[in-house]
Amino acid sequence: MRMPSSVTRPTRIRWCAARRFEAVGLFLADGARAARVLAERLPAEDGIVERLLVVRTLARLAVRLPETGTTVATWLDELVDGPERPHSDAPVRLSALTHQVLINSTRDTADLVPRALTLLRESTVTPTAEKLCDGCRRCQSSSHVRGREVAPTVRPVHLAVDRFDPDYLWEEHSPISSVVRTLHTALGDRIADRTALLVAQLTSPDAATRYDAIAMAKDLPGPLPRPVLTSLLGLLPDDWAAARIIQGGFSQWWGGRLTIAPEDTGLLLDALDDHMATLRTAYGPDVWATDNPLIREAYQEAVMTLADHRDPRALPDLIRSLETRVDDWRVLYGVGGYPQAADRLVPLLATGLRLIDPDHPHAPIPASLYLSCLTELKDPIAIPVVTNTLTWADQHQSWTVVTDVLNALATFGLDAQPALALIHPLTNAPDDAVRAAARATLDALTDGQAPQSKPGNGYAQEPPY
Repeated sequence: MRMPSSVTRPTRIRWCAARRFEAVGLFLADGARAARVLAERLPAEDGIVERLLVVRTLARLAVRLPETGTTVATWLDELVDGPERPHSDAPVRLSALTHQVLINSTRDTADLVPRALTLLRESTVTPTAEKLCDGCRRCQSSSHVRGREVAPTVRPVHLAVDRFDPDYLWEEHSPISSVVRTLHTALGDRIADRTALLVAQLTSPDAATRYDAIAMAKDLPGPLPRPVLTSLLGLLPDDWAAARIIQGGFSQWWGGRLTIAPEDTGLLLDALDDHMATLRTAYGPDVWATDNPLIREAYQEAVMTLADHRDPRALPDLIRSLETRVDDWRVLYGVGGYPQAADRLVPLLATGLRLIDPDHPHAPIPASLYLSCLTELKDPIAIPVVTNTLTWADQHQSWTVVTDVLNALATFGLDAQPALALIHPLTNAPDDAVRAAARATLDALTDGQAPQSKPGNGYAQEPPY
């Protein structure tokens, strides 16, 4: 694997060292020598990433060369249960504890999670400013924990999150997260143990650990256990975490993988509504359109998650977005679920349709999206809007829009019969899809009693109604 040319020299040196570690574990045929070389590297390395890589590589060596299993297992036991080590070694001991299980599936794991939780807390603890991390170099002060101002504290540099980019949600923020993810894999279907581990991650004072835990919660099979859901929702006051929790999590628009039990739906929606109220207090009533992209996204995704559940508390923001045309493309995926507000929504959707350029009917918002909303509302007041759209689409021979309109009219059934005079000529339109849609729509509007049109140049002929 090639290393990017833009990395700094220290990073390049560490990258090359990491590759050497892996090469020893993967390719050296002399298992005893490989184990000895790797074990000697642990005290020689001072970077947490390199130290964790040494432990992982030794465990992989034991799997590749079973004859080294006893040596590696003894070495891991010494790391976990040996003499007290500096505070900075807690992640290394956590990795050793995890890999003990991976190389020996018959090992008793009754105390695995309690011990892992203790080491996880030690790995992510935020010491007081008066006490530096044992074994660490000078740490950087931080006064921001979960979005709340606290007394200045000291945080290990390798665990600090200086920048959170929501466009790169798949990247891990803490080096120990790969270890914890491996532990989750080892626990498999032990949901109670994985729940306890996730709660510890989500309530950690370290932001990097919390952010990575959100991604791991998505891999938990089945609905989120109540303790995990409560811990996730407890992060909402921190806007950085909230954006990640909601986006790709609970929101259906992003294919959310955080599923909840039906009895927990109210808990989720109430928490999101409270979160929205907090953001409105902090950033003003029009936070949907705030200039801060992260806050705007967090708020909008909360609104749309409410809309996924047809919660009426989302409706004011949906209407406001359609009125102002600010990110209105987003609300079009939710307004169809509010037929009780059709009298307010249909005129706004009609305005959106009128603004569509007939020569570019699919950009920036496709006409089909507006039509889909109108059909979802299932209110006859939408029929004149749909019919007017059919008129201009036919005039401009925008056949894809014509097809979409015909399909929309078909969903209204007999209520859309006033549009028959416009539909019948389209059974002889020059476009195949339009002709098929027109015939299907005529059947829907006449309960299958529509007369058959005659082939020929009848596109402009008068319908027999």
